[in-house]
Amino acid sequence: MKVSILDQTQLIEHENAEAEFNRTVELAQYLDEIGYTRYWLSEHHSTDALAGSAPEILASYLLAKTKKLRVGTGGVMLPHYSSYKVAEMFKVLSALAPGRIDLGVGRAPGGHHLSNIALQGEALSKRNLDHFPQQIDEILHYFKNEVPKESKLKGLLTTPNVKQVADFWVLGTSPSSALLAAQKGLPYVFAQFINYQPGGMERAIALYRKNFKPSEVLSEPKVIVTIKTILADTDEAANELAKSALRFNFYLHRGILTRLVSPSNALIEVKTDREKQEIEALKETYLIGSKDTVRKNVQYLKSKLDLDEIMTISPIYHFEDRKYSLKLLKEAIENI
Repeated sequence: MKVSILDQTQLIEHENAEAEFNRTVELAQYLDEIGYTRYWLSEHHSTDALAGSAPEILASYLLAKTKKLRVGTGGVMLPHYSSYKVAEMFKVLSALAPGRIDLGVGRAPGGHHLSNIALQGEALSKRNLDHFPQQIDEILHYFKNEVPKESKLKGLLTTPNVKQVADFWVLGTSPSSALLAAQKGLPYVFAQFINYQPGGMERAIALYRKNFKPSEVLSEPKVIVTIKTILADTDEAANELAKSALRFNFYLHRGILTRLVSPSNALIEVKTDREKQEIEALKETYLIGSKDTVRKNVQYLKSKLDLDEIMTISPIYHFEDRKYSLKLLKEAIENI
């Protein structure tokens, strides 16, 4: 079974973005060596907790620093941008590293209303809520150096011409995104780390498979599930590491984005029985444990969802612990 990563370039307490980006490069090189399939980068704006505001730029740097990894975006938040500009950026990336580029696109803003205004300006108030599907069509045409039939831009070229364009993925958390990917015949990534409501993932993926229409891009359904994982040599050690991530989610539920703090200090503010119960519930949204524990969970997911690849988010405070967790994950599932 294939394994990939979505890196949110999550900042830790008392650290700067420069140091964290250096760790991102080191991590990409390490995962390249041990056989990860993809290294995707997220897009977030106007927060001091997540540094990845320009995934396409970071992707180009990682491509130059790695050899085999597919590198891409998880994703470009498409409503903020010109479809034409996105297509040209990813054609340039494809020319620099043929066969190694993934373009994952999402509809979510990746920030709050102020960053939306800053990114889109006056266009925000005029934005058609259904423009996202149209933008997907536009990029697929631009990748073929065409324009849509109804376009007024006849004769427009999308440069450079490349031998192989980026693989195109639709990201989502809901039945509507699953149906959109299915109708357009595109591969689909379900973000379980965002929508972990019971049954939500299963319903979305079933809907995608049932309604999938073969296209020029893809002949059969293709699905990745992105899930949070934290591994260590024992279940107890993994649960200790997980405290930093659980604190992040605890505050995220309250509308607050925080940096990762040391596991030893992460949950000292969680005091009431109700808060402790919330932490226990959050654990259920992760795969936490030893190789054997996580392997059993992934085997269940594979049998239930017919997956051949998972993508992990691993928010772990200490960098060496994070590397080791990702190594254990690779070893846990590679023979499933």
